[in-house]
Amino acid sequence: MTTIDMIVTPAVGLIDEPLHILVRNLPPLAEVTIRASLRDDRGTPWNSSAIYQADARGTIDLSRIAPISGSYAGVNEDGLIASLRPAIDLPVRTFDNSSIAPLLVEFIAEAGGREVARAAAHRLYVAAGVQVTTLREHGLSGLFFQQSASVTRPGILVLGGSSGKLAFASQVAALLAAHGFPSLALAYFGVEGLPPDLVEIPVEYFSAATKWLTSRRCVSSEGLGVIGRSRGAELALLLGSRFPQIRSVVACCPSSIVWNGLRGNRLTDSPAWRSSDREIPFASLTSARLADLRSRTFQASPVTLTPLFEAALNGPILEEAIIPVEQINGPILLISGDDDRMWPSARMGDQIVERLAARRHRFPVVHRRYAKAGHLMRTPGVPTTVLHNTFEYGGEPSAQAAANRAAWDETIAFFRASLCLHSPAAEPAASGARR
Repeated sequence: MTTIDMIVTPAVGLIDEPLHILVRNLPPLAEVTIRASLRDDRGTPWNSSAIYQADARGTIDLSRIAPISGSYAGVNEDGLIASLRPAIDLPVRTFDNSSIAPLLVEFIAEAGGREVARAAAHRLYVAAGVQVTTLREHGLSGLFFQQSASVTRPGILVLGGSSGKLAFASQVAALLAAHGFPSLALAYFGVEGLPPDLVEIPVEYFSAATKWLTSRRCVSSEGLGVIGRSRGAELALLLGSRFPQIRSVVACCPSSIVWNGLRGNRLTDSPAWRSSDREIPFASLTSARLADLRSRTFQASPVTLTPLFEAALNGPILEEAIIPVEQINGPILLISGDDDRMWPSARMGDQIVERLAARRHRFPVVHRRYAKAGHLMRTPGVPTTVLHNTFEYGGEPSAQAAANRAAWDETIAFFRASLCLHSPAAEPAASGARR
């Protein structure tokens, strides 16, 4: 009798590679439950499952068939991963793995109430052959990822959002390095040696970071890219408008405006950024005009911030607080979700496009708006269920997963085109990198 087997490929690969899950040698038309599980950085187990029907040859191929029922619907190779949910009830829970450690995803196939096959996939942020260097010099704090010190490539600066830390940035930088871009994930507050809050962060800090990055032997002197998410996207656009050596900007969940600083999760009527010991003007969410709405906003649970930003945008905005994106010395990619409930990134992305057109910006700009996606634009290959959180991010899980994958593929293609890295095979690919 032929043994039922489950094949998951790649068994070891980058987290941005689609997983292909195949169960073979089943009885024709058999109904099979496939379960997926992993543990996050806190040790919390996450589970998902779905029931499938084998075809007449006794095969279930998740890239070709939809489940009969389960934690997701429709034909979706990412479905079991995207729909993973915590196995225990917690008051606050999104999948917020903050490290670059590999994820182990385990799969079990069950038929007739018993296990018939199992497989596992090791999902990597850091590909084999990618070197990681901790940066703790010249007052800078970050992680530098490079595939080879002997091959010169365009470098990319990666910026996280309102945590200021390295969770998002380090994961993105690690994957960018696997795709051929030496990348610096840069913390800018909230870690030892840096300011505790997003208040009066000096632009000169980022100038020092770009100088450090371009001084690496493996980094081309022809120009840098920058990518940021949320407040990091605001920052990426601001830096692009000030630093001519930045030739390519990707802004995930972007802002057209410079906004207030933050102390923890609290708004403060202080600037987020400063330059040459002078504050960079900002639009204030703490104005008296918004007092009633602001009070109602922060009394809700979870907190939905988008209406507060919308109200601010509908009123007078200080001209100096609008990011002069027309001064960016290269192409721009804007990525937003139409259901962003942290701030109206789709609306502000459209404002950026309109400003660039009005000022006849000489470089291409692309705005990708994803329907039913929210604020948690991140790398593909992670759970997208949002159960409870202090803030409302928005986004429908399956749509968010699709948006994350499409936006990530678009980001890689955009950086290759805008920074003139034409061939992903220009040097031997790191093990686990997408071919």
